[in-house]
Amino acid sequence: MELKELIRGAHSLVEAKEKRRVTQKEMAERIGVRYRTYMEYQRGTNAPLAMKALLNLLASLDDQEVVKVIRQWHEKKE
Repeated sequence: MELKELIRGAHSLVEAKEKRRVTQKEMAERIGVRYRTYMEYQRGTNAPLAMKALLNLLASLDDQEVVKVIRQWHEKKE
């Protein structure tokens, strides 16, 4: 699966969770990138190396470990 497909899928999951449409501009602001950058991610014309590296790292963990890592990051972010 390509990175752009993962990004699009995650975007759709956020919309389903929130039961509303989330614009690309709004999602870009949420994740801390420029609107144009987010559009390029979704098109597949730009693929952030750090995101690829993180996904590869997370893929080497089991599901519970992935959730633990994400929760720790989220708690420190707040």
